[in-house]
Amino acid sequence: MFNSFSEKIAAGLLVAIIAALVLLQWLPLVNGVGLLGVVGLVGFVRKEGLSRKLKTGLFLLLVPLVFWVATYEPEGFAYPVVFSLAGGEGVASRYEFDVNFAKALCGFLLVYFLWPTRREGEFVARARYQFLVALLAPALIVALAIPVLGLYLQPKAIEQMLLFALGNLLIICVAEEAFLRLLLQQPLRNAIAGITTNRWVQELIPLLLVTGIFVVIHSGIGGAAIWIYALAGFLYGLSYTLSKNICYPIMIHFFVNQIHFSFLTYPLPAAG
Repeated sequence: MFNSFSEKIAAGLLVAIIAALVLLQWLPLVNGVGLLGVVGLVGFVRKEGLSRKLKTGLFLLLVPLVFWVATYEPEGFAYPVVFSLAGGEGVASRYEFDVNFAKALCGFLLVYFLWPTRREGEFVARARYQFLVALLAPALIVALAIPVLGLYLQPKAIEQMLLFALGNLLIICVAEEAFLRLLLQQPLRNAIAGITTNRWVQELIPLLLVTGIFVVIHSGIGGAAIWIYALAGFLYGLSYTLSKNICYPIMIHFFVNQIHFSFLTYPLPAAG
């Protein structure tokens, strides 16, 4: 399944990390087993010599398994809470930042095993356009979100900003962007490239489909927030379309979340 020595070492290290987290009660046992299942499926999906139909079937099992492992939390279990934001007088915390180890491990597994190799003829924009999107996207998203969502200045403590930055990068952004780009957008692009040589079709259809998935994942937030999520998801995906480099959407996603948390109203109110 894993042929190289480095992959065998990585698999062994993962088993040790999962075992330690389960023993510390920082990771549900069922999620730990699910993570091992993710590794097994990824190994088969990447294996040479398997038929396309079998690989497709395994891939269709891998996508929901990754999503389930990253989001499922058994009743009675709670990930370690790093800090919380106080609510109003006599009201419970309005936000708790916890360490979802299952989601974090899923993200790094996908990055490690599915980092794409550029294919012959695959579209990549010039570096200056990649950089321009990465530079302007966070400012555009936040600038539109402030009036549309009625956000106002609400600065957080420095230690909260720093702790959130670590979790924002290592848990939220890596995991979500690895799932959306490496497990969905890139494979969809590759599949469509096997059907048509039209670059617009190859790139635009996966971009729009995955943007829609991003909005659906965040559908717990309703109203005007949906449009901000649609813009954010599109620009994250566009940065990957132009660069084929997962670091760009991770970076944009990180700055949007970090600016929002650090200086503005957080979290967004739930849809009524």
